Amino acid sequence: MMDPRRIALNRRHSQEMGSLFARFLDAHPDVESEVHSAQMTDEQDAAWTKFSGELLRRHQAERSALASVIEAEQRQREVRD
Repeated sequence: MMDPRRIALNRRHSQEMGSLFARFLDAHPDVESEVHSAQMTDEQDAAWTKFSGELLRRHQAERSALASVIEAEQRQREVRD
């Protein structure tokens, strides 16, 4: 079973990334987000990577920190058992 804190963190990250992508689309009206199977060009993809990099790094750090907490708690439970 997935830890409820991890579920909540994933949900928040998904919402934040969705919000950021909406801002990216506002700033890049040439991106065809409404067309199914439309692919971003290499230039658009590079722009998104740059635009989302800081948030992605923060999300990775938050997931890593939470994983460390959960693992430490599991080790403590194993020692007590």
